[in-house]
Amino acid sequence: MKPMLTMLAVFTLVGAAWAAEKPNLDPIATTLQDEEPGSECVLTEICYDWDFAQSDHGFMPAPCDTGGAPVWGYGATAFIPGAPGNVWGTVLNGNYLNNSGEGLYSPVFTVSPGCNLMEIKHFVHIETNYDGCNVTIDEIVVPPFEGYDATISTSTSYYAYCVDLEEGFTGNGFSGVSRTWGKSCFDLEPWMGMTIRVRFDFGSDSSVAYPGWYLAYVKIGSGSPINNEQSTWGSLKSLYR
Repeated sequence: MKPMLTMLAVFTLVGAAWAAEKPNLDPIATTLQDEEPGSECVLTEICYDWDFAQSDHGFMPAPCDTGGAPVWGYGATAFIPGAPGNVWGTVLNGNYLNNSGEGLYSPVFTVSPGCNLMEIKHFVHIETNYDGCNVTIDEIVVPPFEGYDATISTSTSYYAYCVDLEEGFTGNGFSGVSRTWGKSCFDLEPWMGMTIRVRFDFGSDSSVAYPGWYLAYVKIGSGSPINNEQSTWGSLKSLYR
C-alpha cells in the first residue's frame, strides 16, 4: 500500500507545481460585455469588404511554422457568444489545440492611397502571454494603432508556434474589457504600391487552451483611425523609405 500512496503523493506534488507554474489567468466567463473597439478605422472609402457572414472570400489557411497543428476553420459557431453568422476561427466549436500554429492568408490586393488601412472585427480569448496571435505581411509583424497586448511566450520553458517572441494579441478581450468583439485598425502605408496578402497568425504552446481568435470581417479602405499612435510606426516605415 505504501508504494501506491507514495506514487499518489508524487502526482499530487507534480500537479501542484504545474498549477503554480502556469496559473489559470483567463477563466472562461459566462457573460458577454458590450463591444469595445481597440482602434477602429473610420473608412470613408472601402476597396474590399470581406464580410465572413456572407462568404469565406477566398481566405486560405497555411503553415506559418514547422510542426504547429492546423486550427483555422470557416463556418458557424455556437461556441463564441455574439458571433455574427459565419466566421473564420481557431477551432469553431471548441478550444484551440495545444501546440497549434497556423496562418490564414487574405486574397492578394494592391495597397494604394484609397486602400491603405485595414480594419478587422475579431474576438480574442487566449492564454495570457503564453499563446497569441498577430497580423503579418512579408513576415513582418504589423501592429494595430492601439498596439499589441504583449510579447508572446517569453518563457524559455514554452514555445508558441508562429508567434513565439513576437508582439501579439493575448489574454481575454480588448483594453481590459473581458470577452468582447472588438475592432482593430492597421496602417498599410509602408507597402504603398505593392501587391501583398495579409496573414493572420495564431500559435499556442504545449498546455492550457481557450476559445482562441475569431474574425468576423476584414475591410480594406482609406480614411483615418481612432486612437492613432503614429509613434509605433517609425521603425517599420524606415524599412521602406
